[in-house]
Parts: sequence; C-alpha cells; structure tokens
Amino acid sequence: MWKTRLIEKYSDTHIKPIRVFFAIFPNKFVQDQLAHQAGILESICGGRKIKSQYIHLTLLFLGNVSAHRIETLQQAMRNISAEKFELSLEEIRCWKQSQIVYIQAKQFPVELFSLVDSLKNVLSEAGFSFDKRAYKPHITLIRKATHQARIDLAKPIKWHVNQWSLVQSRQTDHGIDYIPLNQWCLK
Repeated sequence: MWKTRLIEKYSDTHIKPIRVFFAIFPNKFVQDQLAHQAGILESICGGRKIKSQYIHLTLLFLGNVSAHRIETLQQAMRNISAEKFELSLEEIRCWKQSQIVYIQAKQFPVELFSLVDSLKNVLSEAGFSFDKRAYKPHITLIRKATHQARIDLAKPIKWHVNQWSLVQSRQTDHGIDYIPLNQWCLK
C-alpha cells in the first residue's frame, strides 16, 4: 500500500520537491493521552493545540527532496537497524521565543539517539541533506502559546516505540497535512 501510494503520487518527474521528515507516531492509546494533555494546556497556555492525528516525535527533518529521489531515500532506510524502546513522557515545557509548548522525557533512551544517529549516517552516505542542528527530542502539543507552562506530570505517559516513518508535510488550504510515505519496524 505504501509503495503504491508513493508511485501514484510521485511517478511524474516534473513534480516539484516534496517536504519530508522522519518521525515516530504514537499508537491510539498514547495519542489520546497526549491529545488530552494538549486540550488541558490549550486552556492554560492559549494558542492552538496540535490535532491528535498529527502528534509525533520528529527524528530528523530533511526538508525538500526531489520526488525522483524518494525511492532512493527509502532504499537507504533498509540499512537502518535499530531497537525498540520506551519513552516516559513526564515534563511539559515551553520555548517562549517560538511559542511552543511540548512534552518530553526527563531522560530519553539511548536507543532513540542511536536511531537518529543511524539515520544521519545512512543519509549522509546516500548524499542527502538534512537538518544538522543538535537533536532535541520533544513532542509539540501547542503552537502559538500566549502563556508559558512548566509542569511535571504525576503519572508519566508511557509510549512503547516499535516503528518509525517517512512522512511528507504538505501545505493545503486547511493547514499542514501529513502524508505517510513508508514505515519501518524496530527490532
């Protein structure tokens, strides 16, 4: 299904580049918990909560990639070997300058950083450009927040991560839409 959708959407080589990133998306149970937190935070912090289906943890942002290179990008991902891990999300924080309220772990598992490092290495070897900034894992819950938040949850949200995805970010008349292009399982 993934590959068919990709071929249908990107077989024309005259299509402009597409904006892509690698991410992990929560299962429905975790998604509901995070969406609930976003709803609470929206009333406290103002701004706009992230739609539940768009809540994710970005692994690596590539930006614009030529449509004809998407297949090469996906082939390169076959060289990634990473392990499953669990996130324990318990700290709600904000970045005042960017007006973002997010949730994070007090301590992220080494497997997450290993996955990101593997992505960077494989992409570099395959000749892809990507965001080189230091990786700061977080899950955005609110954008354009008018008030700050600093909350430690009494009960952390546990998120068992067993797969990661390549996603297109596409601007529409109704805002940003995320289109899954492919996904891979963790060991």
